[in-house]
Amino acid sequence: MFRDSSARYSPDDSNRAVLQDDADLGFDNSGPSLPIILISAAFGIAGGVIGLYVTYTVLGWELPASVFVAVLCASVGLGVSGAGLTALTGTRAAVANIVMSCGLIMISLVFLGLCMVVGALAATVIVIYGG
Repeated sequence: MFRDSSARYSPDDSNRAVLQDDADLGFDNSGPSLPIILISAAFGIAGGVIGLYVTYTVLGWELPASVFVAVLCASVGLGVSGAGLTALTGTRAAVANIVMSCGLIMISLVFLGLCMVVGALAATVIVIYGG
C-alpha cells in the first residue's frame, strides 16, 4: 500500500537507467506529425493541379471530367503520401495524419475563398465610388 521512498539513487546507479527505460516504453507517441501533414497536403495539392492541367490542357477534356480527375489525383496524392510517410517514420497515426492534411487543405481553401470574396467586394467598391 505504501511505497518505500527512502531509497536514494546515485547518478552512477545502473538500475536507475533501467527504471527510466521501462517508464519510456509506456509512452505512446502516435499523434499526428506536422511535417507529414504539411508534406502530404502539398502532395495532394500538387496532384490535383497536375491532374487538372494534364486532363484539361493537354488532353482537351471537358471541364467536369477534368475536375473529377483532378479531385481523384489530389485524393490519391494526399492519401499515398500521408500513408507512405507515416509508414516510413514508423508511427501508427496514419489516419490522423491524413485527416489533418485534409483539414489543412480545407482551411486553406476557405481562406482562399474568403480572400477572393473580400477582393471582389473591394474591387467593386473601388469601381463604383472611384469614378
